[in-house]
Amino acid sequence: NNPDNEYLAISQGDAPRTLKLLCESDSRLALFRFRNAIGLDANPDSKAIRQYLLTQARCESVVSPDIKSAPKVWIDWSVDAGQIPRTSAEIAQVMRQNGAALGIGRYCENRAVYASDAFDASAANARTFHLGVDLWQEVGSPVFAPLDGEIELFNDNATYLDYGPVVILRHVTDSGIKFWTLYGHLSKKSLAEWSVGKKVKAGEIIGWMGDESENVGWPPHVHFQLLTDLCGMGIDVYGVAPRDEVSLWRSISPNPNLILGIAEGTDAHSRLTRDVVAAERSAVISRNLSLNFKKPLHIVRGSGAYLYDEEDRPYLDLVNNVAHVGHCHPRVVAAGERQMRTLNTNTRYLHQGITEYARSIISTLPQPLSVMFFVNSGSEANDLAIRLARAYTGRTGAIALRHGYHGHTASVVEISPYKFLGKGGLGVPANTRVAELPDIYRGVFRGKDAVHSYLRQLENVIAELGANVGAFFAESIVSTAGQIVLPDGYLPHAYEAIRKAGGVCVSDEVQIGLGRVGETFWGFELHGVIPDIVTMGKPLGNGHPLAAVATTPEIASAFNNGMEYFNTFGGNPVSAAIGQAVFDVVEDEGLQRNATVVGNYLQDSVRALGRDYSIIGDVRGSGLFIGVEMMRDENTPATEEVSELMEYALTRGVMLSCDGPDNNVLKIKPPLIITKNDVDLFLNVLSEWLVKR
Repeated sequence: NNPDNEYLAISQGDAPRTLKLLCESDSRLALFRFRNAIGLDANPDSKAIRQYLLTQARCESVVSPDIKSAPKVWIDWSVDAGQIPRTSAEIAQVMRQNGAALGIGRYCENRAVYASDAFDASAANARTFHLGVDLWQEVGSPVFAPLDGEIELFNDNATYLDYGPVVILRHVTDSGIKFWTLYGHLSKKSLAEWSVGKKVKAGEIIGWMGDESENVGWPPHVHFQLLTDLCGMGIDVYGVAPRDEVSLWRSISPNPNLILGIAEGTDAHSRLTRDVVAAERSAVISRNLSLNFKKPLHIVRGSGAYLYDEEDRPYLDLVNNVAHVGHCHPRVVAAGERQMRTLNTNTRYLHQGITEYARSIISTLPQPLSVMFFVNSGSEANDLAIRLARAYTGRTGAIALRHGYHGHTASVVEISPYKFLGKGGLGVPANTRVAELPDIYRGVFRGKDAVHSYLRQLENVIAELGANVGAFFAESIVSTAGQIVLPDGYLPHAYEAIRKAGGVCVSDEVQIGLGRVGETFWGFELHGVIPDIVTMGKPLGNGHPLAAVATTPEIASAFNNGMEYFNTFGGNPVSAAIGQAVFDVVEDEGLQRNATVVGNYLQDSVRALGRDYSIIGDVRGSGLFIGVEMMRDENTPATEEVSELMEYALTRGVMLSCDGPDNNVLKIKPPLIITKNDVDLFLNVLSEWLVKR
C-alpha cells in the first residue's frame, strides 16, 4: 500500500468496503457479486431456470380469477407516482373505479414506501427496488401454488413492514436445478397446516391474503417472488433489492412474470442512480465506447436545445447535431408514434411514405442526383457509397483527406485516416491514399494561396493510384479535423482531377447536411460542385437511426448488376415518416435561415472576444457548424485549456466538445432551433472562463 500513489488511492478506494461486504456474505452471494461485477449473469443457474419456465413449465394461476384473463389495474407505488393508494380502502377504490378484479404492483419498481430500519432506509444503499409482483385482492382471497413443489420454509416475520406470514416453496426444473417461489403478506392461518418438506401440488391453496394487522402494516395482497437461490438468508431473503445492486438481484430473483404470464408485462424498469448506471456500463459495455467529460453525465431527457440530467439540471446542448430540429420535437415524435401504431415492416412492399420522402430529398439536390437508397447510419451510407463507386468504376482505390472520418464499419475505416492513422490504427490500407487536409490556418501549407499547393499534392496522390482511382471521399467542412472549411477553389478542382482520372466524387453530408450550414441546404453547394454520390445521416432522423445515399441513374444502374440489394430496416415506414417530419420541420420553421442568422451571430461574437483574448486563434464554419480553435501561441495548440473550458462550461450548464488532431478546437453544432438567447448563455460562460484564466 502506497498512500502517496494518487491513482491507487482512487482506484482502490472502495476495495476495503467491498472486501468486507464479500467476507460477510454467504459464499454463494459472494460468488454472485463477483460474477455480476464482471458482467456475467450473477447466478449461473438463472438462465436455465428462466428457459425452463419459458418453454417447459405449465403454471397454474396464483390467484382467482385466472390472472391472465382477470380484469386488472396497475397500482403505481413508484417514487415518481406522487400520492399513492396506500391503505386498503384507497386500493379498493382504485380497483372499483377501474372495474378490476386484481391489482398489480410491478417488479423492480423503485419505491419510497420501505421506510423502516429493516430496509436500511437511511443508508445510501437503501433497499428500495421491489423484487416481486404484488397481487392485490380482498382480505381472505386464496393464493395458489403455480407449480408442484414442497415447503422449504415458512414463518411469521412480524417486524413492521416485513413479510408477515410468509411461505417459500422449493421447485425443480426438468434438469434437476432448484428454484423457489415466495409468498409474503399471508394470513396467520395460512401457516397452520404446513411443515417443512410437505409436498404441494400445482393449483393447491397455500394460503390466504392477510389484513394489515396480520401482515405488519401492508394492505391485503400477496408479494409473489421467484428466486434462483436463497443466498443463505433463508426466510429473510430479500424481497426488496439495494438500489446499487439491482442487476445482481435481477439475476437472483428474476421477474416472476415468467410464472404469472401477464401479457401486459410487469417490469417497471425503474430509473437507476447515476453511479449505478456508470458501474453497469463499465461491466457490460465495451470500454472503447467513449464518454464525454471527466464525470460523465447521466442524461435522462431532452427538450429543444437542452438536455437534462437525473436531477433535472438543464444543459444547453452545443454538441449533438443528431437532434437536428431539437430534442424530442413534438411533430417528429408524433409522426413516429402515429406510423408505429399503423405499420412497420421491411421495404419489399409498396408504401407511399418511402417514395414521398425520397422525392422530398431529391427536390433539394441538383441534377442528375435522382436515385435514393435508405439505410440506418452514416457508416452504412458510406459503406454503400464504396460499393456504388466500385460497381460503376470497376476500381477499388479510394482517396480521403487527412484526419477525415467516414464511419466505423471495416470498409469505411479503410477510408478514414482519422481511424487508420490514429491510436490503434493499422496504417494506410493498400487501396487507399491520403490527400493532405487543405487547412490554410495550421496545415502543411498555409495562407490564402496555399490551395494551389494542396491541389498539387492531391494530383500526386492521384498519380500514385494510377488506373485504380475509384472514389474521392470528402466532407465540405471536415468535422473530425476541427471543422475545417475547405478553401475556395479546392473542391471544384479536386472533383475535376478525380473525374479526369476515372473516379467518382462522394460528398459526405452525414454531419453537415439538411440545412445546417445555413447558406445552402447541402455542404457541397457552398463550393458550387455536384457530387456523383451524396451520403446523409445524423440529422435525417433527429435521433432515429436513419441515413441515405443519393446518386445518379448511371451509377445506380451499374450497381443493379444482378446482385439484389436489400436492407431490412432502411426506409421502413416508421423511418420514412420520421424523416419526412424532420424535413418538413426544417422547412416549416425556417431552420436553415435560423442556422445562418444565429450561426453568424455566434461567430461574430466569438471573434469579438478574440480581439481581447489571443487564445482564440481561429473562428470558422458556416451556419451552425462552427469550430473555434484555441492556441497558446502561433504554434502551440491549447489542448489542456480547451479541456478545462469544457469542464467549466459543464458546471455552468453548457455542453461543449472538442475535435481536431490536437483536441484544441471547440466544435459547435447544436440543434438548429437554438436562439440568440441560448448563444448568449454560451458567450457569457466563455467570457467568464476567459476572465478567470
